[in-house]
Amino acid sequence: METNSITTENYFYTLLKKNYHTSEKIRAQIIETKEKVRNIVQREPLKGFTINFQGEVIGCSFEKTLKIIAKRLFCKGVVNHILTLRDKNSVEVDATATQTEVEKLIRFLMKRHVVLHCKKKTSKDISNMLIIDENEQNQLGSFIPDSLCCNYASFVESTEKYTGRLNDYLILNSLPLTTEKLGRELRFNKIETKNKVFTSTGLKEIYLNLNFLNLILMLDLEEHYLKLRIFSAQEEHLKSVEEKIDSLGFFADIFQYIASEDNPLLFNKDLFIDLMRIEHIIEKEDWKSLPAYGGYIYSALNKLNEHFKIMEEYNLFLTYANCIEKFLAKLHKKLFRQKSDFKNEKNDLNANYNELKKLHILSRHPSIKHTYLELLNYFSKLLAYIDFMSMQNKYHGTENTRQKVSFLKRQGNGFISGIEKFVTSVFGRSTTNSTKSLPSKNEDFANEQEDDAHKLIEKLTKKLKELSQLKTASGRDAYMEARTCIPLLTYLSDILDQLNEIVKKDELGKNTKELYKNVFLKSKLNKFTTLFNELGRLVTFDDENEKEFVRKTLADLQKFLYSKPLKEDNYTKIIDKISALEDFVINKNKPHLESVDKIHTFTQKFSQNTVLKNIIDIKTEIEKMLEIERKFLQIETFKKEGDFFSYSSKELGCFLEEIIIFNKKLKANGYWNNKSNFEEIEQKFDQLIAEVSDIENRIVSSAMNENNRISKETVKYVDYLKNSIVTRKSLEGAIILIQNQISQIAGFIHAIKDSLYQQSFVHSGVSTSVLFDQITFLLSGIDVKLLDMDKLTEDMFIDCISTISHYQVGETFQEPQNDDINRLMLEIRKREIVKTYKN
Repeated sequence: METNSITTENYFYTLLKKNYHTSEKIRAQIIETKEKVRNIVQREPLKGFTINFQGEVIGCSFEKTLKIIAKRLFCKGVVNHILTLRDKNSVEVDATATQTEVEKLIRFLMKRHVVLHCKKKTSKDISNMLIIDENEQNQLGSFIPDSLCCNYASFVESTEKYTGRLNDYLILNSLPLTTEKLGRELRFNKIETKNKVFTSTGLKEIYLNLNFLNLILMLDLEEHYLKLRIFSAQEEHLKSVEEKIDSLGFFADIFQYIASEDNPLLFNKDLFIDLMRIEHIIEKEDWKSLPAYGGYIYSALNKLNEHFKIMEEYNLFLTYANCIEKFLAKLHKKLFRQKSDFKNEKNDLNANYNELKKLHILSRHPSIKHTYLELLNYFSKLLAYIDFMSMQNKYHGTENTRQKVSFLKRQGNGFISGIEKFVTSVFGRSTTNSTKSLPSKNEDFANEQEDDAHKLIEKLTKKLKELSQLKTASGRDAYMEARTCIPLLTYLSDILDQLNEIVKKDELGKNTKELYKNVFLKSKLNKFTTLFNELGRLVTFDDENEKEFVRKTLADLQKFLYSKPLKEDNYTKIIDKISALEDFVINKNKPHLESVDKIHTFTQKFSQNTVLKNIIDIKTEIEKMLEIERKFLQIETFKKEGDFFSYSSKELGCFLEEIIIFNKKLKANGYWNNKSNFEEIEQKFDQLIAEVSDIENRIVSSAMNENNRISKETVKYVDYLKNSIVTRKSLEGAIILIQNQISQIAGFIHAIKDSLYQQSFVHSGVSTSVLFDQITFLLSGIDVKLLDMDKLTEDMFIDCISTISHYQVGETFQEPQNDDINRLMLEIRKREIVKTYKN
């Protein structure tokens, strides 16, 4: 074919030269259609379709048009096969695509398109086909293609192949899946799990249930952060309550000394721990369990006896220190007067040094041993130096000093050099220069010796004063304060002796109940017994019933307060008991008091009782704690704060309501027990997936400030008798645990979500069993009793875990046999969806 200059400049010919198959107008139409439906298509599942086109569709021109348009229009779909039936004037297409993609393709091909054909004679690599819009024909001009035809479908029949479950059979694109076919579909040679697979609907049910569990955990995490916020505001009041309860304890008077590091001569951690264990039994009046604590009683007795020995040794130390100071003063004077006879002082100091070394308990005392060892170290150095000075003075005191020193150097070189090395190690220099310079520098050498001795005496004196004038942290004399506690320690010793006697008699099978009562119920250390006796003096009881009422009120109060750690559900009971006690005493005496002033005076006197004052203070602090909690729970939101910490109780309640509604929808559309209606269920699952994502996004929308997020527990040592420490430890531990569980579940959710976007209708149990094992392991480790859930939430949580557990390693499907195929195919065809489109 010959072409002129106009032809070569033609717009369509230029597109053909560029190897294009569509005009810009056609491409724009395809892109516009594709973008409109992109989001819809992404949410739809892939299905198998057979599409029959009739009309002006004959020849390879329509086939090529269909391939080109489908390739550009489909986001997820693909054309598998095209068959032209010339005798029927139709083209049959087999495709795997979404419903929307198929409909848009049909609509596009039912519109008239003009196809230009050009033979490849003029140049190489030129396209021989160009699809243009019908209205673009007027742009042909002088360009005449080799052939021109119009392609469009006037009638289309679309058959959506059945994919899904048919009783116990799995059907994929109208074909019943055998193990072999299923294996090929999943790229396995065979199904290792023996007819166990996951359908996409089953995976969506697992996915939704995991998401629900995740929502519950997220809400539980936020509730723990709210509890931590409230607790942080209450913590100081709670610690005050605990201190006041501790002061009511059986050994409270001794605890304030031996449990505090304030006084090094009284602090005894080991004795404190033994007494604390014994006290826990005493306060509960659990005398039957006392023999089981016999080891602690025996240990406490030994620790207490050692405590008395410490006092005894410290008293001896003060005596020795006084003597040592006197001898050091004498030595100092002789040095000052340059006297050389140190024999007496040396012997006296040496004797005291040997006595100090015998104070073994004091030297091992944790608060003193470091200073004590330094004292002994300086002492030994001073004694060695005195030896050295005595020896030097002995040989420097005659006229033949030079000869004697030379003689000594010859005869006793080892001893002299040893002394010199020792002095050098102490003071960093030698006490002598050389034998030759000795006579000319005797005076300087004597002065240096004096200096060195004074320094050692000064260091030793300093350590003596440091130990002999031991102070408490508040500046009081530690020894004098310890001596004032001797009666208390003696009384404790008597109590422990009696306890030890009770344990021994119990081992012999004797009844020890009365002995127990004699020791404790009449003991002045029992604060509640003391208070009851005091009330007997202040209040006039009309009868035994009133007396019994007060006694029982105090007994119940003692039981609540000594329940360690303090239980929150007892707060109101404690307040009620204390209020009843106050009201009884005041109202009981009102008739006997003539004026308001007298009532006030009586109330003041009544409150002067230390035990009662503590009890009333406990009530006040607990009331403050309850008020703080009430105020925090009434706040509608904390989001106005610059440093976001937690949601409010009201916000958490709203989230919980949404989650409950979501759970009801999920359970109403269960797939496990309703597999026959899976397509409708899967559509609802898709809606629920969007819904659960929305709830999750709103929960995490207000990100917590990183400074407030708990990443590690701040409490290392846990005193399980202190509610404040236990509560904080529990809250922080629970927060970290829940955060880890949320993180793991999020990983599982992401893994399943990836599977849902695969092309296949079924997913092998082999490929998902490892993931499922990990999910099962995590869910089995979540103890809902440890989480702060109410009964309804707990039931929903357990129900979701049960639903996931039903699947185990997948769903069972039946292997179709030859006899079943024909019957199955008839049932499958009944389920095919046929749609027709007319132009």
